[in-house]
Amino acid sequence: MSIAHILCVDDDIAGLTQLGQQLRQAGYTVTAAASGQAALDLLDAQRFDLVMLDLGMPEMSGLEVLYRVRKSIRPEDLPIIMMAEPGEDDLVAGALNDGADDYVSKPLHLPVAMARIRSHLARCAAIAANKSEQERFALAVAGSSDGIWDWIIKTDQLYFSPRCLELLGLDHDSVLDTMDNWVELLHRDDADAFQLALRNHLEGISLAFQMECRIQHANMTYRWFLVRGTSLRNEYGKAWRVAGSISDISERKLTDAMTGLPNRIVLYDRINQSIIKTKRRERGAGGAPASSFGIILLQIDRYETMREAYGQAFCDLVQKAVAQRLIGTLRTTDTLTIMSENTMCVLVDVMRDDTDLVRVANRVRKAAEEPITMGEESVMLTLSIGMAQAQPHHEIADELIKDATAALNKARDEGGGQEVVFDPEMQRRARDRLRIEADLHQALRRDELLVLYQPIVDLNSGDLAGFEALVRWHHPTRGMVSPMDFIPIAEETGLIVPIGTWVLQQSCRQARAWLDAGANPEIFVSVNVSSRQLDGPSLPDIVRAALETNRLEPQRLKLEITESAVMRDFEVTLGLLNRLRASGAGLSLDDFGTGYSSLSLLKRLPIDTLKVDRSFVSSMGVDSAGVRMVEAILQLARLFRLKVVAEGIERNEEAELLRALSCEYGQGWLFGKPLTPDACMERLLAKTDKAVAN
Repeated sequence: MSIAHILCVDDDIAGLTQLGQQLRQAGYTVTAAASGQAALDLLDAQRFDLVMLDLGMPEMSGLEVLYRVRKSIRPEDLPIIMMAEPGEDDLVAGALNDGADDYVSKPLHLPVAMARIRSHLARCAAIAANKSEQERFALAVAGSSDGIWDWIIKTDQLYFSPRCLELLGLDHDSVLDTMDNWVELLHRDDADAFQLALRNHLEGISLAFQMECRIQHANMTYRWFLVRGTSLRNEYGKAWRVAGSISDISERKLTDAMTGLPNRIVLYDRINQSIIKTKRRERGAGGAPASSFGIILLQIDRYETMREAYGQAFCDLVQKAVAQRLIGTLRTTDTLTIMSENTMCVLVDVMRDDTDLVRVANRVRKAAEEPITMGEESVMLTLSIGMAQAQPHHEIADELIKDATAALNKARDEGGGQEVVFDPEMQRRARDRLRIEADLHQALRRDELLVLYQPIVDLNSGDLAGFEALVRWHHPTRGMVSPMDFIPIAEETGLIVPIGTWVLQQSCRQARAWLDAGANPEIFVSVNVSSRQLDGPSLPDIVRAALETNRLEPQRLKLEITESAVMRDFEVTLGLLNRLRASGAGLSLDDFGTGYSSLSLLKRLPIDTLKVDRSFVSSMGVDSAGVRMVEAILQLARLFRLKVVAEGIERNEEAELLRALSCEYGQGWLFGKPLTPDACMERLLAKTDKAVAN
């Protein structure tokens, strides 16, 4: 802290000298003036922290000096203590009225004088510090891009700084002085959340108030702001004042950081604006159709594969390069936006006719599917494209985007590189699929699933050798749901895992029941294993538990795995299959010949059976090539000492050919459709009775 500089003014030289000595001994810097004019000259020339001014001086009185000083220097900047002789009470009162801060009586009582000097110096220092703090705050606010707000809760007085008003495009005379005024400017979708967040803070649920919201600008558009605030509370913890800042985050909120393009928030807003404009034009035209608009959704095919091969950073650069290419193909009325990591959207705001969407999509595809080189890597891209045109029933952006998404999904389902324009049937199918998915979640709990069993026969003897377990779904309102309708959904959602476990338990339980009833002890049951069931390590334990729970010998169970499931992650799956084989259960390779069939595959897999796909069986009746193909599969099986089950046998001729080729087992409608457990029991016991009779 600096040493205070005091100016002492008195025509009494002896008293002035004594006062100066005493103040210096107290640690102050002192300058003396023997007249009022000398004091004024010194005050013009330099700065002092306090003045000790004698009231009664010749030529220029202390009152005159005081009057002149106070014309230019305020009390908070320079305290003045008058020194008065006894009997000068009226002059002291006048001095205090004219701006003196205090007085002391002469002769001075040093402790009292020092106390008053210290008090006034401390007061001025506090005022100066507070002023400096205020100036610093005002300077920071003026230099900041943020606005400041302050709300007195009890009186509902709201203060918005000039910068706040500027951010909203309002002039300084705008009426924005209550919280209700502010809430009225909020977007209707944000107002409730804003008030809830503020209430939570006031009630102490949240330590600070913070949220992102849209506030209406003077030009009637909405801009995004980050609003922050914190409260002052009384001794009971009740908030009485809240203050904070407002930051314009529109650019960050509305822009994709990677590409710099508008994001989905902008897309939704512009679609909604286009819907409003279209309906307004239709009303103005007396209900006649107005020029329409539409959107095009775009996705890069095999994006996940590209990410696995090159990493996310590479994919980001590719999407940025594609976006830049697309911008060059679009009209000034079209808008390209980024919806997500691998989804872009083109808003075709002005359509002259129904083919405009397709024309724009073709230009976009042509630009995107040129080779892209990133460093030393070069990639060829294809796009899946879904298009939807705005219709009179579209009320909000989400409805149009939903239609385009249905078209995009269909394009992807068709293998990628496709363009699909939405039609209402897609929406119906999508809703139907979602209903099936929702009902399928409940099917197990409601006992709606059942297992049927298709016979597998010994082609040489014609005897029943076993059954393949096939899950079916009896829906309470739809009736029997085709496996083609629900199995793919179960696979995609992962429901196939609990369904598969249930089918395994049911099949083992049924096989035990057949054996206990006197069926052929060599009978077996085959159960299909989904690729999703092979994803985790628990399948061998599930199989072992099903066998032990139902007291079924492992040899009576065969697990059917497809080639495609094996090849998803061959080494991991191979280890899992070896564990399954160690349990004693048989392993069948299903749909053999339709996928990755090779000698090395058969050599490494711990399987004991091949299942010939029905497509090969049916081809035997078409030409000799089909017969040679099946014969080759059978020879390959014998090479590896594998049994063979031929699927899809529907005609006697097919059975005879397979028997002639020494195929061991057959399955198909010729030998029986999938049967209920009771029907299987009847057939098993009938066969057993026949064997006993012979």
